[in-house]
Amino acid sequence: MTPVNEARAARGPPPAAILWALSTAILRARPAVLLCALSAALSCARPTAAAPAQPSPAPVAARVATTGATTDAATVAASFATTVAATDATTDAAASDADEEHPGASALRASVVRVLDGDSLLARVPGGAVRGVRIAGIDAPEKGQPWADVSRRTLLGRLQQREVRIDVVKTDRFDRLVGRVFVDGHDVGREQLEAGLAWHFARYDSDLSPAARRRYARIERQARLRGVGLWSDPDPLPPWAFRARGRAGSGASGSLR
Repeated sequence: MTPVNEARAARGPPPAAILWALSTAILRARPAVLLCALSAALSCARPTAAAPAQPSPAPVAARVATTGATTDAATVAASFATTVAATDATTDAAASDADEEHPGASALRASVVRVLDGDSLLARVPGGAVRGVRIAGIDAPEKGQPWADVSRRTLLGRLQQREVRIDVVKTDRFDRLVGRVFVDGHDVGREQLEAGLAWHFARYDSDLSPAARRRYARIERQARLRGVGLWSDPDPLPPWAFRARGRAGSGASGSLR
């Protein structure tokens, strides 16, 4: 056994890797990830055959061993990050499929008449009436903000003159239908978040199911990390803060949110 390997054996598994793996799995409460974490942790902790006592390795060997342990920890961390991301993707896909296969009792079919901005539109509902629709769970940049036009045009390209399904959760004080909107089985609110063209509107999380809340929050975090859309700006101003500034400046109390 080389001095480097002896130093690693004496030191044992890198504790940071084991703790990171276990805490990640436990906090996320995902059985599959937890089992994987335990398996890797036990693998890291597998005892190594005792070696005869040897003189202490030279300082340079100790430094190399420390670097190796750090690399091991980084490798384990990267492995679990990949596992968690894959589990998230699988969970999201399954949840989206369930949303499409089991629309709520208040779901209705409508045809899009006009896209107003990145989170609202006009749609013709059964009976012929045209109603305002507010996409639940997201908040897109307001007119006058960076990315507002990009967000609107992206939603326009997705919905213009299309048939959609609206899972209505309520009617707001402006008599708009509030709900998740689906086109061809795809959640357009989620797509706006993935593209970095809207915020997860946590203030109105009650408009979403618990699973959808977690999914929307996670998708926003992922968009932030990737720096896509409005997250490419160093410090984007949330639209609710933008509206508050406008109300403070004008003394107005109303808001279409």
